[in-house]
Amino acid sequence: MRRGLVGLLAAEAISLLGSRITFVALPWLVLTSTGSALLAGVAGFAEMLPYVLAGLLGGPIVDRVGPRSTAVAADVASLLAVSGIPILAATGTIPFHTLLCLIALAGALRGFGDTAKRALLPRVIAEAGLTTERGTTLYDGISRIATLLGLPLAGVLVATIGPTRVLLVDAATFGVCALLILCHVRPSSTGAGPAEEEKDGYAAALRCGFRYVRHDRLIIGIMSLLFVTNLFDQAYLTVFVPVWVREGPHGPAALGVLGTAFGVGAVAGNILWTILGPRLPRRATFAVCFLIGGPAQLFALALSDRLWLILATAAIAGTLMATVNPILLAAVYERIPFRVHGRVMSVLIAFAWAGIPLGGVLGGWAADALGLHAGALLVGIGYLMVTLSPFLFSAWHALDEHRVLPAKTLVGAK
Repeated sequence: MRRGLVGLLAAEAISLLGSRITFVALPWLVLTSTGSALLAGVAGFAEMLPYVLAGLLGGPIVDRVGPRSTAVAADVASLLAVSGIPILAATGTIPFHTLLCLIALAGALRGFGDTAKRALLPRVIAEAGLTTERGTTLYDGISRIATLLGLPLAGVLVATIGPTRVLLVDAATFGVCALLILCHVRPSSTGAGPAEEEKDGYAAALRCGFRYVRHDRLIIGIMSLLFVTNLFDQAYLTVFVPVWVREGPHGPAALGVLGTAFGVGAVAGNILWTILGPRLPRRATFAVCFLIGGPAQLFALALSDRLWLILATAAIAGTLMATVNPILLAAVYERIPFRVHGRVMSVLIAFAWAGIPLGGVLGGWAADALGLHAGALLVGIGYLMVTLSPFLFSAWHALDEHRVLPAKTLVGAK
């Protein structure tokens, strides 16, 4: 039954590649059509806020309708929504508020689709006969490769065919993803039917997700840690790095080179973790890699202007941080029954990502008030202190538990 896992990973690779391309093309489209950097930032906010909210609110829908059906429907709808952006933009008469509505709709649909795929992943991993850890490592590796290839490809495509046509390419990727999942991802129906709470309404199902999270100390710890570190990462990516490029002698090309250095390190780290992961303790590996790899780039930016040192630090950080997502995904998937994956994962992801919109504000304040080097140093120290938590709190010892959920926790995938 590895066909299902291969199909889902292929769909995710194509989807992520398209999303990484849009990450570059969409702000450029808004910037060139409006001439305002502020409006480009507003467009990014208009996409991410509905994405997070749809992910949170869509969990019960995914569990009730089924992750496969939801993923296919969301991808088909995303094809239409994303296609509408360049089609209307090409007319030259689209009002900015209409463009924002389309961007928000596309973000919300992508949030539904990603929530469904995250719920579908543990099912196809189990049917492929792989351990959860090995399956989540493959999944994370796809993301790393898509990032490594997608960002440079986006720059080439935007320069050669323009941002509107690039968005059409992204729209096409949603159609391909829907076909791959529809044709190749068919989890079998196993185990008992839906839980009793699924006979209740939507609100009861959503409360179930919050209740499950509230009673699991490890999941609370994961959400809290990722909320803060995502905030710090956003400050680094959206403020400190552009300010460093603007104030330094390296030029805009340094942006792409820095991202490539981190991406190469992340792909290499994913390969190493695939080989060595089953032999290493989860908690110790996670804690050490996050402690060193998380704040490393901030400290490099704060303490040095040497390009080679900053690039080397980015590559090392990418290698170390490649262990973080597979470990966390494996631990979370092993703790959550299949029948409530959608609603629980949606709560976890929404809170973990809630710090992202605040990161740019924090970074902007720190850079303006303290300067680049002092601001990056302050955020780096905060990052270091937060990543000490897996060493200090007993709840994190649960990372070393390798749980196998009984078959009765499975439900048929619609």
